[in-house]
Amino acid sequence: MEKGQTLPVAIAPNEILDIPASSAEVTLTDYRQADVLPQGEYLSPETADPQNTFVCLEFKVKNTSIEEFDTAPLTRARWTGKDGETKQIDHEIGGDCAELGFVKENLLNEPDPRPGEFVRGTTVLMVPDTQPGALEFSDSVEHPMFKIETSRSR
Repeated sequence: MEKGQTLPVAIAPNEILDIPASSAEVTLTDYRQADVLPQGEYLSPETADPQNTFVCLEFKVKNTSIEEFDTAPLTRARWTGKDGETKQIDHEIGGDCAELGFVKENLLNEPDPRPGEFVRGTTVLMVPDTQPGALEFSDSVEHPMFKIETSRSR
């Protein structure tokens, strides 16, 4: 998925977790990698761990189904490097990309959109920057939805 691209996304039903089947149009409205995230005038910047970089992803999620759309799968991903190394990456709770021009809303805190509704929000992930790779987003039963490429820090 590239910046500005919209993809149809489906979430498979999961009876055990009581998750109904749903679908949405997911747009990657902004994307940026940064080693430091400014946090405003009075707060210290957030700095990525050594050999890592932040990936700021801003999504618009429009529900196209008859059920509420769970946005939680858009806040975690599996990162796989070019050499095959793979890691589970969860949302960086302290990360905020608003000072880089992203929407202030954190996708984790936004309501799940009901049919016909949409939300905008940002997901912040910290990924290794020693090699290029890809973030793969999957639903709650691990069905892949889409990938976003990451690159080495410059």
